[in-house]
Amino acid sequence: MSVHAILIYFIPFFLVMVAIELWAGKREGKKLYGPSESFASIFIGFVQQLTRFIPFSLVGLFWWWIYDNHRIFTLEAGSWWYWPLLFVSLEFFYYWFHRLSHEIRWLWATHAVHHSIEEMNVLAAYRFGWTNRISLGSLVYAPMMFMGFHPGAVVVMLGINLMYQSWLHTTLIPKIPLMEGILNTPSAHRVHHAKNADYLDRNHGGVLMIFDRLFGTYVAEREDEPVDYGLVTPVGSHNPVKIAFHEWVNIYKDLKAYPMRYWLGLCFGPPGWKPNGEGMTSKQMRRAYREADVIASPVPVPAE
Repeated sequence: MSVHAILIYFIPFFLVMVAIELWAGKREGKKLYGPSESFASIFIGFVQQLTRFIPFSLVGLFWWWIYDNHRIFTLEAGSWWYWPLLFVSLEFFYYWFHRLSHEIRWLWATHAVHHSIEEMNVLAAYRFGWTNRISLGSLVYAPMMFMGFHPGAVVVMLGINLMYQSWLHTTLIPKIPLMEGILNTPSAHRVHHAKNADYLDRNHGGVLMIFDRLFGTYVAEREDEPVDYGLVTPVGSHNPVKIAFHEWVNIYKDLKAYPMRYWLGLCFGPPGWKPNGEGMTSKQMRRAYREADVIASPVPVPAE
């Protein structure tokens, strides 16, 4: 069973959320769904569902191999503590899966599809990349099987995690007092989808913001910094196929342009890295933004 096979059961609720958002947006006089962006999201989401019928998964086989042969414990799903422990464990590993998907270009090539949205709406929540089985990012969850969590239970909890995140993709819900900085909220997730330099690669949690706060990647949405959505370097097209493969094409072009000694960095270094300082990573963009802000304002800005 794949995570996206579980998400298909959530589609009726998802469509209700889209309808509510359309209605609420119309009442406020906001056009939230452009036809080109919406078509791209629908097409990409549909093809993503088709990829679950691919019978072979290296990561899935690896998960089962660890669970069957190398698990330290046999955790009983009937125990009262099993599902709470699974939830917290999944949140921890999801945080690192999500963070690494921003910090390793090979993983970013798949995840960038989700961040290509330039209109923040619920429909965009299902814009997932098609190449998970190539990028192999789900290897990050393998320690959970080593701990003794059943692979099926991990998939179910991951599906619940992604279902929760659907409602976060909206501009209609303001900050929610008492939840901000603890749970993932629309405000926190708007920051995550921003291409503003000071917001890049922040708020990676699924349901919780606890691990973002623990590892220093939490940033609150600010009134003086309105969110600008999309990729730092836009795809420049609403063609779903181009959106799905654009970063893989960019990797290929870079491998052709630079000597082989740079290939490892070009594939597995941070997005934006180029030899001899010819590119800029998100960390460098944040630093440049903050240095410029220090010059412009006597008020000190937070350190990295």
